[in-house]
Amino acid sequence: MATSRRITLATAVLLIAPLCVFAQAQSNPEQISVISFIGEINTASMAQLLMVVNAQTRSGVHKIRLVISSGGGDTTAAFAAYNYLHSLRDVEISTFNVGNVDSAAVVLYCAGQHRYSFPATRFLVHGNSLQIAGNASMDAVSLQGNLELLKNLNQMVVHVIAATANKEKQVDIENAVRGQVILTADEAIKWGLVNEIRTNFMEPGAVLVTVTPPSSPDIKPPIQFTSITPAAKSKSKN
Repeated sequence: MATSRRITLATAVLLIAPLCVFAQAQSNPEQISVISFIGEINTASMAQLLMVVNAQTRSGVHKIRLVISSGGGDTTAAFAAYNYLHSLRDVEISTFNVGNVDSAAVVLYCAGQHRYSFPATRFLVHGNSLQIAGNASMDAVSLQGNLELLKNLNQMVVHVIAATANKEKQVDIENAVRGQVILTADEAIKWGLVNEIRTNFMEPGAVLVTVTPPSSPDIKPPIQFTSITPAAKSKSKN
């Protein structure tokens, strides 16, 4: 009889324990998870970022802060992450620039409902490029088609930034995507990209999670849309 009671008690503990953990996760809706993303934006790194976000939301977290420093990368991957984060329900997303938010990273940064920045940071807004690797060739039809895709991608960038920034900055945004604009944190506030400049991205009781972006694959597709960086521009002139 004693053995039976011990088994019954142990079974009850095993059944109740997960419920206690679940209740604990749900009992603190103000819990903030700070996710650090420092590195290149590509399909693999965005997939890894979203996997971490999903893990946090499944654990009961309703407030997520993305701490970003990135030189940009694959704009289409940034759009996928942006749209995914915007589709989350009952989750408050905030973004924080801790270094540089360049090119495609600006799209990811715009996913924040609340957007913060350190004082000594920069934002780099500009257009996209079509990278053709090796001896890849295109005829007139494919060249025109890729040009239309490139124009559409630039329009998407304008749309996202304009939806985030102040309405009166529409012309400035369009000019930036046609060329290039570097913004300080103070200038980004005037644009409406940044809501507030802070000196600390952590909050009391926040949990810090780091995303380590995987290395870029050695094998690149023959044709790839990517954000233009100053380094890439200088190389093209040589």
